[in-house]
Amino acid sequence: MFWSNENLSLEVPFPKASDRPLIVYHPAAGPNYLSSWSIMVENNQPFILLCDDIGPHYPDDWPFLRDVVESEYFVRMYNPLIGGRAYRNPELGFENMLIHRSIDVKDAIHDLPLVDILYLDWLDPFFENVDSEKSFENIIQKMAKLVRDDGLIILDNKHKDAIPNWFIHTSSFFDLNPNLSVEYLGVGDWPIPYVNIEGVRSVIADLFKVKNRKTTHNTFDFLAKLNHERRLNVEDLERIKSTPPRRYPGHPDMDTWLENYLNHLDTPKYFPKPQYPFPTEYVWKQSEYEKWIENLIENSDQLRPVRRKERSIIINGVEIVFVHGDILDHLDWLKSQNASLLLRKKLFSECEKKMYATMENSPRIQRDFYPCKIPNLKWSEPNSTKDLTLKLLDLAQTNIAATIAHGDASISQLENQICQYKNHVKKLIIFHLDEDDYSS
Repeated sequence: MFWSNENLSLEVPFPKASDRPLIVYHPAAGPNYLSSWSIMVENNQPFILLCDDIGPHYPDDWPFLRDVVESEYFVRMYNPLIGGRAYRNPELGFENMLIHRSIDVKDAIHDLPLVDILYLDWLDPFFENVDSEKSFENIIQKMAKLVRDDGLIILDNKHKDAIPNWFIHTSSFFDLNPNLSVEYLGVGDWPIPYVNIEGVRSVIADLFKVKNRKTTHNTFDFLAKLNHERRLNVEDLERIKSTPPRRYPGHPDMDTWLENYLNHLDTPKYFPKPQYPFPTEYVWKQSEYEKWIENLIENSDQLRPVRRKERSIIINGVEIVFVHGDILDHLDWLKSQNASLLLRKKLFSECEKKMYATMENSPRIQRDFYPCKIPNLKWSEPNSTKDLTLKLLDLAQTNIAATIAHGDASISQLENQICQYKNHVKKLIIFHLDEDDYSS
């Protein structure tokens, strides 16, 4: 409900975004992100909720967030490039995302685009360099400049009794500078939480509309840092649209959870009851993922694919693609190719840290306390492992393999080895940083 000058409306005046999800920022959220999440779910429009806090309350850390039937509510996704962890609820029927970052709000706000909604319940991060009384009016300009034109500031009254100064404003209109003004709209009231999760509370909040004449062109650049699909081109999206991303590999899937639970029922002395909530089967429903990808294809101007400088040759029926660049810059593309990455331990770890899902079909050639899968591995000349390309290809787990320059980085060495190759790999992608690599 929304109260404005004693007039009641059932519709809260949320901003609209026809071609993208709403970007909602909840700084210093603590566990109260469940309230801002519940409000946005009730709005029934695509949205992304970004929460920055020095100590985030990750839903997949102990004690594990769960719904009223003891099931997982937030399913973990790929880590975003902006840092932190990302989650979604696959049952909502529209695009949604929750992001938690462990970062000081004072540092985080400098890299944000203008957001559609700024949700506030803790104002301390905004009082830096403010000498006068800590009141809402003293920091309204600092908050408003984070919000796009016709966006909202939602000031949750959670701490109104404890810190009343935060909620005192003497005017209904603030003309902050020639490009920025704020208008008090009224009170939003959500007496019954829309999302039924322990920790969600009823919310009463003051709503302010922002007029911000500053334009921003980095909204889709920002969104591309959140979804790896937005960093692909149309051809790549066509390839993956029927293959929704898998669950985060660090969490049990449904079959594993059930097996552990049945073991517990049979022999509770030796098998403890699973602590993780009953897992959701998928991250995206396939039909909804396809619909979302089709929308991205139709709005391809929103995509931010990384350009590649590449060339190809064919050796013994195997397509060899040479990419001049850093493999770390092209993990999204390699994921879309379902490529098996064949790398030494240090680079493997760097790729896994940046985008763990890229590595699901990639063997750990080197790992601590285990023998190397290629004995006496020496990557580069002058004493590189004999027939190293063949040995790498034998370890590939898919029919597309990717690696970096190795051996003497010459085409002649590749030809000498691959002319003998008779196995499953049909495409080999080789990244090289030296312009002269594989030039002859």
